Amino acid sequence: MPPAFPVQSMRAKGPTTSTYSYCWEQDFGGTRKTLVVVARWTHDLSMTKVQVKWKESNPRGTVVAEQKHFPPPTALSPEELDVAHRQYGQNIATWSEGSVGTTVGDGECWTFIDHALKDLADTYRSYGKEGPMFSQGRSHGACILSLEASAPGSRSGMLQLADVRRGDILQMKSAHFKTVEEVAPTRQEWGKWTKRSGEKNVRLANHTAVIKGVQGDVIEVIEQNGEVAHGVGEGSYNLAEMQEGTLQIFRVIGENWCSALEASWD
Repeated sequence: MPPAFPVQSMRAKGPTTSTYSYCWEQDFGGTRKTLVVVARWTHDLSMTKVQVKWKESNPRGTVVAEQKHFPPPTALSPEELDVAHRQYGQNIATWSEGSVGTTVGDGECWTFIDHALKDLADTYRSYGKEGPMFSQGRSHGACILSLEASAPGSRSGMLQLADVRRGDILQMKSAHFKTVEEVAPTRQEWGKWTKRSGEKNVRLANHTAVIKGVQGDVIEVIEQNGEVAHGVGEGSYNLAEMQEGTLQIFRVIGENWCSALEASWD
């Protein structure tokens, strides 16, 4: 039997660290074993291949391992990003809007994106066209904006500078948005009026959504398991109200941008 894969050190980091494929071979007599593994590291989409060979009769004394590393895919030019948006962006947004009021898959936010990309890929392929790249962990294409809430400076205008568009994918981690909301003034004694305010706090451990549009510093989204628990609905996030966490925005790209995840040594 082949060894368990991914190995414990990879499993401990969770499914968002890498995607992988592997194959297991043995010679005709069953005396020589070969395991080939390829892992794509989802933070930058680089890849590592590992090949391990050994003899069944003496694994510890005969094991030989090799590895190869492959860089991330080539960065795309503004023109290429524009082409990708025109190819996929509107269709992803339209698919998402058509799902409002339903539950997609298991009701989780990531599943919503996964179904959107896979359904659209089937449609594109049925017409002989290149489909969108599937999500790789929490990477959903080419990252066009990465923001840390703790970073100094103003966030105003960042969405326009990064050319964020309808159909892009929003990914957040450990995010906290705080909105101060005023309520109607109330009359107290002696004819005085007072204004009261309250805070609305939104905390998101990991959250994924499709961008519906951008209004200034506000990202309008279609999301699952946001304000509507385990259902698809609309929402918005204001960069000016972001207190903690990280935010990334991805442009959906054709599937051929990344090398295929094939467990072969050649």
